[in-house]
Amino acid sequence: MDDASSSSLAVVENLDVARAPQPTLDGVYFIAPSERSVARVVEDCEKKLYRKAHVFFTSAAPRGVLNAIKASKACVSMLGNCSEMNLEYFTVDPKGFSVGVEDALRGTFAVGSEQSQAQARMMDMIAQRLATVMVSLGEIPSIRYMAKVGNKKSDVSRGVADRLDRSLTALLRAKGAEAAKNNPTCDVLIVDRSFDVIAPVVHEWTYESMVTDLLNVPNGVYQYKITTKKGEESKEAVLGENDPLWVELRHAHIAEVLTVLADKAKTFANVGPGGGVVGGRDLTTGQLKKAVEALPRVLEQQAKLSVHTSIAGEINAVLQKSALSEVGRLEQDVVFGDATSKDLIALFNDLDSRGVRLPMVEKLRLLLCYVSSHPQKIDESEKKRWMTNTGLTLADVNILQNLELLGVKVLKDGASNPFSSSMFGSSTKSIRPKVLERKGAGSEWDLFRFLPTMAGLVTELDAGTLDATEYPSVGISPGAANAPPTMMSPTKSRSVRTRTEASWATHSSAGSLGGDGDSERSASGTNHRRSDSMTSNRAASQRSSRRLIVFVVGGMTRGELREAHVLSQKLHREVIIGSTSLETPASFVEKLAGLASVASIPEKYADIADLSGL
Repeated sequence: MDDASSSSLAVVENLDVARAPQPTLDGVYFIAPSERSVARVVEDCEKKLYRKAHVFFTSAAPRGVLNAIKASKACVSMLGNCSEMNLEYFTVDPKGFSVGVEDALRGTFAVGSEQSQAQARMMDMIAQRLATVMVSLGEIPSIRYMAKVGNKKSDVSRGVADRLDRSLTALLRAKGAEAAKNNPTCDVLIVDRSFDVIAPVVHEWTYESMVTDLLNVPNGVYQYKITTKKGEESKEAVLGENDPLWVELRHAHIAEVLTVLADKAKTFANVGPGGGVVGGRDLTTGQLKKAVEALPRVLEQQAKLSVHTSIAGEINAVLQKSALSEVGRLEQDVVFGDATSKDLIALFNDLDSRGVRLPMVEKLRLLLCYVSSHPQKIDESEKKRWMTNTGLTLADVNILQNLELLGVKVLKDGASNPFSSSMFGSSTKSIRPKVLERKGAGSEWDLFRFLPTMAGLVTELDAGTLDATEYPSVGISPGAANAPPTMMSPTKSRSVRTRTEASWATHSSAGSLGGDGDSERSASGTNHRRSDSMTSNRAASQRSSRRLIVFVVGGMTRGELREAHVLSQKLHREVIIGSTSLETPASFVEKLAGLASVASIPEKYADIADLSGL
């Protein structure tokens, strides 16, 4: 809204509320292509609320929606523009995006959701928004998904993958370019949150993760107070791409951040504005001039440093107050199987004896890590034991068993299972999850052993070793051999923010390049066959030039977002992660608690296009 207000717009209003007529101004509508939104536009035109109507849809508009506009003579006469923008997503940072479906976890995994109408509508919404990402990036994806095999019991990933494929195929068909699918330009892997249930609750010890986990920073805005001659003043700082210190430190371990900030503070204390030592004499006129010119920049840097020093101080205070370093150390041992329930109880008792009040959500997160990595540990007597030793309520402890809805075998054999008639039933296998351990850069830091599963999947997908049965391609049944992916010529790596709509829309019907994929044409027009080794080398080169996009249904974490940055450098190709939402541990626990209630179709999704018949 702030950006819109600064772009010569007189007023920004909500379509769903009553608005005063503005007959001397044009009305610009940025709306979803839904029947309800278009009905409001038609109503405005018939009332002549504005001088002209410029309609911009967030995604491809169904024929019924366009027909509703055509049917209104008043709307047709007032229409100045009618365009599809394909912008149903938010950029989180240059390597991450969200399609903003906050209730996706409940809509796809809640009790009774499997193969329900509510789940189908949710998958329609997710696929429709993900398609706008592909179009905006100028990509035609080769799609793979997490299959319903082994201990994976949900078909959500396949449902979204199939719908995305059908949606993009329909868009290409409308442009007469359906054959362009034979030359995909990027690799997309679609998974759901059940692929790694530890990542959303484990403590991540990087600066960005600590800030969003432990502090109140809504929408990346840090609020703080400073003392001036006028008294105490409230200030705000936006933690984003325009803050170079934030960009430099956000993925560093918190211990490293504290050291870097301390060193920078010493530097500012000892060095003057022009780069000379404070207190130095006999400055020349040129040096004085440089000092004056550098002063605004240095003052800005000092202000940024002051903000981050304040943030780091708050984080350190929270860590000390709740003894989170001790909690984190045990947490790492728990997820790697090096600690038992007795160790958890011992820690809780020790903290109580020292008067350390560990927040209930921290206790619950530690228990979630335990039951996620130690299958079949919960029954009614065990619930009572945890309530006695932690002070958690029955409602809190019941959140643990909601992991069953994500395919985690939490309950002991024979224990009462409220979800026995759900999509998993009693056949869910008791398999201890494979937990990846961080190696190489960063692994020397304490409390930094845990590596999100997403990093391993991306590495295997890049190397061509990702299991084709567990992660098949769209159109290939799980268990069938995957055909080698079709490669296209290298394309320039672009940020997720880059819009290349035209390149997507203008793929020819013969594919993005045309011609024989296994031959190269010389200047004279003669085809020359490549050898197998040349083909293999070329394929590897082409693969490294393609974006690799992982999409998580049910929410992604800051730790997973960090891995997209790390892997982009490590693999020498752009890795992007997207999701239905960006979660903090607290928000994930809250959504996990809501899975026990039956899913229903939210009213706001009621008129979303049904993609199952495309």
